[in-house]
Amino acid sequence: MPMEAKRVVIKLRLLARIKCGKIYSYALIKEFEKSGFAKFYGPTLKNDTYNALKVLEKAGYIKLQAKMEGGKIKKYYTITKAGENTLKSVGKMMISTIKEANKLFE
Repeated sequence: MPMEAKRVVIKLRLLARIKCGKIYSYALIKEFEKSGFAKFYGPTLKNDTYNALKVLEKAGYIKLQAKMEGGKIKKYYTITKAGENTLKSVGKMMISTIKEANKLFE
């Protein structure tokens, strides 16, 4: 899969997961590894996850909240309204695109 497509996929996966509840970056990577997404994605998953989180935060789709736990600062990500709206609109667009593509094969 081309790298640019991988970057889109990881951003969508991150938005979808963060929408389910706040989570910190290390836990996201561990979930990806447990689910098999890491094998599909490839060896750059860890770095690309951190980079995608920065991009999503800068764009205003997620926000970072630091919290002290056990003497350490954990940085939790939560989705913003803009992130939810983007995830919803991209989902609708993808469904529409798949339906149109299916027509080509009928």
